[in-house]
Amino acid sequence: MHIKPLPLILLISTLLYCAATYLQNGMPVTYWQWRHELVLLTGVQLMTVMSAAMLLAVRPAWLENWLSGLDKMYALHKQLGIAAGILLAAHWLIKLSPKLVMAMEWAAPRIRSGAKIKDPLVSLAKDVGEWAAWAILAMVILALLRAVPYRYWRKVHKLFAPLFLMGAFHGLILMPSEFWLTPVGGLMAVALLAGSLCALYSLFGQIGKRQQHQGQIQHIEQLAANQLEVTCQLNRWPGHTAGQFALVSFDPAEGAHPYTIASADRGNGQLRFIIKGLGDYTRTLAQQLHVGGPVQIEGPYGRFDGKASGAQRQAWIAGGIGVTPFLAWLESANFQQQPIDFYYCVTHADHAARLAEIQAACAKKQIRLHLIESDLGQRLDIRQIPIEQLSDIWYCGPAGLGQMIQDYLSQQASAPRFHHEAFAMR
Repeated sequence: MHIKPLPLILLISTLLYCAATYLQNGMPVTYWQWRHELVLLTGVQLMTVMSAAMLLAVRPAWLENWLSGLDKMYALHKQLGIAAGILLAAHWLIKLSPKLVMAMEWAAPRIRSGAKIKDPLVSLAKDVGEWAAWAILAMVILALLRAVPYRYWRKVHKLFAPLFLMGAFHGLILMPSEFWLTPVGGLMAVALLAGSLCALYSLFGQIGKRQQHQGQIQHIEQLAANQLEVTCQLNRWPGHTAGQFALVSFDPAEGAHPYTIASADRGNGQLRFIIKGLGDYTRTLAQQLHVGGPVQIEGPYGRFDGKASGAQRQAWIAGGIGVTPFLAWLESANFQQQPIDFYYCVTHADHAARLAEIQAACAKKQIRLHLIESDLGQRLDIRQIPIEQLSDIWYCGPAGLGQMIQDYLSQQASAPRFHHEAFAMR
């Protein structure tokens, strides 16, 4: 059974908090008691989720293995960010709920016993938490709306680290002291410490530093359908598995973008990328890049490697520019005389990236190539693929087509393993 990290994080934090508060305070009865408990519960959930998001942001290698690649890590990071926004909104709405509750006369007013001296540290923690809350909510909304171009969003997103530290200070001061010696207190201590260390690691600019490699652009070739092939020569490269990707930066002001390495490991630091002009930045790359220009490549990342059990039959499905990892596989020494059907979906054969190279490699490896041209009225019909004979389906292409395939496979009693890349990193 596949474990889903986000529900697991929420379940653990909820159970630990509920157990601790029930043993210490019993079951809440009045509105004010419920409000107090729910504010603390959402606070514990929020800090646990934010700490997990902060951990993913530093890209630890051991987590990439567990989560099946950096692309899956970023997909989870996005889910955690959305969950943090929802929990944050719930936390503050519950905190601010007395005005509505009193106006509607849903509960009796709280009776305070004597004057209470305000602790300046507690007051500061409340203010800092509120400032951080509004900023984080704004960042989550901006991310969902995609209203800010990537080059600016990348810089805005770095504010999450100091905002996390502000939230950690808020949680550290306002967490009831009697909870620190309970399991939920241990969870909060680990979450706050780990998240804070990751935030400092980010603030000092250390994320990905050890995997960054410098080089130059060696060759540029404009392909059909607004595709650009860029070959880079690196001064040092640790090697990669065919199908992996890298974070490529041609312009420090723009920052790094994820591109699949469209070549196998050649052992000489030479990497090939084929980039489709889909956005404002990639559409202008052909005019901006030049041979001899600098490039910084971070990686390799990803676990899209085509590995299967033994020599069982596979299906490869590529949509448009999603052919790049398969180009790397075809260039590699693997997949010799293995029963594989390769479905390559394009608008027209003239728009296919390196079609002659693909055809020659498939013929050499005895891989059955199926070219599907939508301009000719052809469509990939997953029902026509004998899935009962397959051990694995490897897919790279538009998210909509991938979801359609995944939905169909989920309805089958016995379906092959489905592997895909999740390049929606924002």
